[in-house]
Amino acid sequence: MSSGSNLQNISTIDGRYKDKTETLSKYFSEYALIKKRIFVELEYLKFLSSKEIVPKCSTSEITKVNKIFDKFDLDEAKKVKKLEAEINHDVKAIEYYLRAEFKKNKLQKLSPFIHIGLTSSDTNNIAQALLLKEFHKEVLDSELSQIISLIRKLSVKYADSPFLARTHGQPAVPTTFGKEFKNYEERLKKQQIKLKKFEFEAKLNGAVGNYNALNAIFPNVNWVEFSKNFLGSLGLNTNLFTTQILPYDNIIEFFQTIFIVNGILIDLVSDIWLYNMLGLVSLQKSKKQVGSSTMPQKINPIEFENAEGNLKLSNAMISFYQEKLLSSRLQRDLSDSTISRTFGTTLTHTILAWKNIIKGLNLIKFEDKIALIELDNHWEVLSEAIQTYLKSKGDEKGFEKIKKTVYGKKLTKEMYLKLIADKILIRLEPKKYIGLASNLAKKTK
Repeated sequence: MSSGSNLQNISTIDGRYKDKTETLSKYFSEYALIKKRIFVELEYLKFLSSKEIVPKCSTSEITKVNKIFDKFDLDEAKKVKKLEAEINHDVKAIEYYLRAEFKKNKLQKLSPFIHIGLTSSDTNNIAQALLLKEFHKEVLDSELSQIISLIRKLSVKYADSPFLARTHGQPAVPTTFGKEFKNYEERLKKQQIKLKKFEFEAKLNGAVGNYNALNAIFPNVNWVEFSKNFLGSLGLNTNLFTTQILPYDNIIEFFQTIFIVNGILIDLVSDIWLYNMLGLVSLQKSKKQVGSSTMPQKINPIEFENAEGNLKLSNAMISFYQEKLLSSRLQRDLSDSTISRTFGTTLTHTILAWKNIIKGLNLIKFEDKIALIELDNHWEVLSEAIQTYLKSKGDEKGFEKIKKTVYGKKLTKEMYLKLIADKILIRLEPKKYIGLASNLAKKTK
């Protein structure tokens, strides 16, 4: 077997699910992080040069600097990793790699200023923020939009499809299948707005957050404004008040919103699973698929089950981030480093879940006939209307009177009609007792 086979990978992300996740290596692989660090170091140097804090670069020199980044590929990343193995420091390896590249490209006058006044955490936190920002913009929002769009289509398609709602797992009063999807659409839209408005932070202030070296060597530079301007040029907000590391508060807030989205989706897939169990939902799958190794009749809701597992795993990791990453001993301890490298794992499990939900939502069919049969077997659901009617006529014992007849019982149409005489109540039937569900399901604002 080839050593590069997906079958030999330990992680399901790079093994079983590689075909669904390999595009995310652009944001979460070791290569992606190294390349983004290269980007940060070069952009910082160019910014210093533009402010004439270090020697001013000519147009041709800027072109050479840019080419170093443009040509950076996996082979170049391997050179960085070789340096890291020798010196046992990932960011210093970036600096040494760039020094060699500057020498090769006759940029020696700039070489001493690579990484000047920075700590490795400056480079890392900016690189990480940029990768998360790009992932958010290019992947996360798009996948969430697809889910919301599919839910919206289902809410409109089945806006007028009544079925028996259940509270405490017991028959309650009717709703429509579309209205139940509308609930999820609105919940998700609120969180999507939060994600769209989210702004990532970064810091650029040295070894313990005070610009010690930069201020000592370049005392005439306003380093606070420099930080704001440089980070702003990268689309990041500046946190001026940090230790050696950027507090994880900002990233935790980002993950907390994803946690809520995932929680809403856990609720959704659990409900779909139950509707499928009750026979109210079927999944329109290819006849070539196999649902069971021994039971030929089965069509299982595996897309929603897989999604539930991945969502819960992702949220468990987010919960751990909240517990661990909000504190760092004194001005710096390194225990966060290995944990922050799992952000991609967590977000990939989220995306895996979302992709399965998208696939599953495209398979859903609501079984109207089964829903109507079930409703016709539960006329007791109209007892809510009867007791409300009696109260509206001034009968304060209306609820108690009806309870004596219907408590714990299942009514047929005939049994229901014997209970009432008023024309309003006679016209009622379970499939039409849906309130404003249809209107709400179709509502756009």
